[in-house]
Amino acid sequence: MSPTRRRFLTTASSALSLLALSRSRSLSQTATQTDASIDIFPTETKSTIAPEIYSHFIEHLGGVIYDGVWVGEKSKIPNEHGIRKAFIDAMRAVQAPVLRWPGGCFAESYDWRDGIGPIPTRPQRTAFWEQEDTNHFGTHEFMATCRTIGCKPYLAANLRSLPARDFYQYMEYCNAPAGTNALAKLRAANGDAEPFNVEFWGVGNESWGCGGNLTPEEYGAKYRDYTTWYPRYGSEAPAGADQSRRKDVKLIACGPNGDDTRWTQEVMRSITPSHLPFGLSVHYYTSGDAKQFAKGDAIQFDDATHYDLLARGSYMENVIGDHWKMLDEIDPNHKVKLVVDEWGAWYGKSTEIGPQYNLSQQSTMRDALLTGITLDTFQRHSDKVAMANVAQSINCIHSLMLASEDKFTVTPTFHIFQMYLPHRGARTLRTEFSAPAIPNTLATFSPVGGNSYIGSTGPIDKLAGLSGSASLRGKELTLSVVNPHLTHPLTTELVLHESTIASVRGTVLVGSSVHDHNTFEQPNAVHPTPVQIATPSGRRLIHTFPPASVTVLQFQLA
Repeated sequence: MSPTRRRFLTTASSALSLLALSRSRSLSQTATQTDASIDIFPTETKSTIAPEIYSHFIEHLGGVIYDGVWVGEKSKIPNEHGIRKAFIDAMRAVQAPVLRWPGGCFAESYDWRDGIGPIPTRPQRTAFWEQEDTNHFGTHEFMATCRTIGCKPYLAANLRSLPARDFYQYMEYCNAPAGTNALAKLRAANGDAEPFNVEFWGVGNESWGCGGNLTPEEYGAKYRDYTTWYPRYGSEAPAGADQSRRKDVKLIACGPNGDDTRWTQEVMRSITPSHLPFGLSVHYYTSGDAKQFAKGDAIQFDDATHYDLLARGSYMENVIGDHWKMLDEIDPNHKVKLVVDEWGAWYGKSTEIGPQYNLSQQSTMRDALLTGITLDTFQRHSDKVAMANVAQSINCIHSLMLASEDKFTVTPTFHIFQMYLPHRGARTLRTEFSAPAIPNTLATFSPVGGNSYIGSTGPIDKLAGLSGSASLRGKELTLSVVNPHLTHPLTTELVLHESTIASVRGTVLVGSSVHDHNTFEQPNAVHPTPVQIATPSGRRLIHTFPPASVTVLQFQLA
């Protein structure tokens, strides 16, 4: 730990701002130098933050399913019916609301019938990611995983290589009431008499790429073909019954790659109002400059690359806003919501767990900052984003967990998901952050509709010097704050307008370096700690946010 950082961590209240623009604001008639301000308006509530924006995703890719999630019932690794117990415990700890499976691109080569029946008789296939798949983990194993965790299943259906009949028969297999037809009886013979009641169904995945290289118009035609008829078990509750218990499925159409607004516009025009889905899928991954993609390292990066990655991640704000405007053309009442079912930081192969763990990578404090920035963006736009699924839960890209045989650790990203739990189900508040922006010296332009895996599709020449979101549930107000500066602590005045602070507590995630990360040998190197908070004065509080940190403060209002 550097002397400068050690001094800050032990005497944060005496730190002086190094920012060019600092100002003084009065607090209880005592002049206090501050670098930033946060104004929160508890009386100006917006939409409710859907718990589903904290959802997850697992795919048959590298070590995600086999060794990550599924170890088998005979494994010496602690498991519940073949599912790694440490994975279950971690997903329960973050209260995972929804889990998406089987892909991703894997879904577009997957036949669901290969993954049912006695495990020893299931066929082995060469899957999308050029790896052999035993099909030991299939639909029943996935549903058992969801039941054990306590989350809802989200199935991504194969639109590229299976016909529409297979789509509605898969729905029938999963959702038909017990004993009502041949597929319900087959499901019972395979171990589950009661229906799975799968609510979320993705109609294809990345149809602009691995899902068929379709044009928007071609995809729109296939979407209409697949969704003109499908079984709606329980969609019409009996007269007088509680209508909230209806089991309508929620279709999710394949949306754009990054900020490709033309795809959204043309797909929505092609679908027509009579076929509107529940949601439109959006995929947005963050890496460095397009010239640096596949060369970026998860751990070894310089200051400029750090700011560039976070600035590109902040472009999620534009992605959400731009597609929302496109949806308005066909759906002015906005019945269709955005489902960001793949997002995260994507690096090169330098930190992969092993050769067979395709697309595995380490996760540092930088990824924790990106996680906070992204979740805060979803929360600020909770009226637009109905669900988001981090890619992926374990052993791949922006993971919450890493596992290899009997070794296991959570990542800094896991801790952010857990720290943000108080936001779920609360109502978003109008909140204004004021701090000097950080220039992005590596800012470049990427073509609109370009590969989202290489970053943003527009100018990203600066990064907010301080960002976050606030929410309210009853008298408890939760504020999450990200300070992306590598060296500058930000002494900040927080003002809760028209409200009085009764008490406040908090948690912070910060390391001695933004490169810090957890390993199998040191699984607790990065972990949250309680925040030391000054005594508030009425509706005001002065607090210093450490460099490269994510902080969650919980206020009890008088």
